[in-house]
Amino acid sequence: MYVNWPDHSETGFGRDVLLAQHNISMSDLFTDDGLAHLLDVYPRQSLDIWTFGQESEGLNSSVRGRAPKLDGKGILEAVKRGHIWLNMRRANIDVPELAPIADVIFDTLQDASGRKIRQRDLSVLISSPNVQVHYHLDIPLVALLQMRGEKTLWTYPREEKLAPCDFIEDIVHMKREEDLPYRKVFDQKATAFKLKPGMGLTWPQFMPHRVQNANCINVSLSCEYQTLNSFVHANAMYTNGLIRGSTPLTPALNDNVGPVSLAKAAFARAHKAMVRNGPRTSPTPVTFELDPARENCVRQLYG
Repeated sequence: MYVNWPDHSETGFGRDVLLAQHNISMSDLFTDDGLAHLLDVYPRQSLDIWTFGQESEGLNSSVRGRAPKLDGKGILEAVKRGHIWLNMRRANIDVPELAPIADVIFDTLQDASGRKIRQRDLSVLISSPNVQVHYHLDIPLVALLQMRGEKTLWTYPREEKLAPCDFIEDIVHMKREEDLPYRKVFDQKATAFKLKPGMGLTWPQFMPHRVQNANCINVSLSCEYQTLNSFVHANAMYTNGLIRGSTPLTPALNDNVGPVSLAKAAFARAHKAMVRNGPRTSPTPVTFELDPARENCVRQLYG
C-alpha cells in the first residue's frame, strides 16, 4: 500500500494544491460488500447522511437525515438509487480495519511535507451519482483520496469576497455548517481537478471548494488533519470571532504565524477550556429518513 506525494511537497505545502498517486483503491473494503460491511460496523448514530439540491447563487443549504432501520446493504442501495451523501467521520477510530490505511496516508503526508501531522481523522465518503457538494470550506487541513467513481473538484482562492472571514469564524464557533455563499462569477478564478481512483490531493487551509460527481457512485477518503500552523490559524479565527462579536473591530485572516496569531490561539484555548462546549454537533436538524420505497429514497419526517 502506498501514497506518493510530489517531490516539491515540502516547499509547496500550505501554499499550493498538491496531487498524489496511490493504490489504496485496490482494497476490498471499497467494493460493494466491503462498503456494506463498513456501514454495518460503523456506529450508526455517528453516520452523517445528507442530500443536496442543485448549486445556485447565494448560500445553498443541505438537508440532514438518518437511517435507523436499514442495514449496510440497504443504505448502499439507497445511495445508488437516490441523491445521497454519506460521511463516516473518524472511521479510523471506530473501524479498526481502516486504521492501517489512515496511518499510511498521514505518515506519507508527514514525510513529504516535513510537518508533524496531528489530529488524524479519516472519513469515508460514499455518495450517489451526479451529487453536488455545495461550495464550502473546511477548518482543518484535508487530503482527499479517490477510491471509486469519478468526480470534479473546483478549488478557489482564499479571498474575502470568496470566503468572508465572518463566515469562517461562525464555522469555527459551530454556529453554521461549512457552506459559503456561492456566485457563478467565482468560477472565473477556480481551478478544476478531475479525480479518478488512485488519485488524491491536499489543499491549503480555508480554501473554498465544491464537488460534482460523475454519473456513478463515488467513494472517497477525506483525511482531516492539523499541523502546528493550521492549529494556530484555526484558534486565531476562533478569537477573531469573539472580537467581531463583542467589539466594532473587523479582524482579518492572517496567513503568517507570529506573536499576534499565537496570542489569539492561546486565548482561544483558554476560552474553550472555560466554556466547555463539548464535541462538535451539527446545527442542522434531522428532517428525513432513508426509505428505499420512496422517490430518491428520502422520506420526510415532518410536513
